[in-house]
Amino acid sequence: DPQLLNDIPAWLRSLRLHKYTPNFEGMSWRDMVMLDEAALEAKGVAALGARRKMLKTFEIVRAKMGI
Repeated sequence: DPQLLNDIPAWLRSLRLHKYTPNFEGMSWRDMVMLDEAALEAKGVAALGARRKMLKTFEIVRAKMGI
């Protein structure tokens, strides 16, 4: 849902990754979906499972939004 992307805390909550909300403060979803695994790790997303889930979601968003 494109509207959900504008509310990053709600988007992360829907993915059950809301504990990472502070890690992405000040970022737009457009910037977020361009992050790669190394960038996520640098942002403090240490758990491999969480990074994989985010990367998979970012890929879907990029495809749907034509990025």
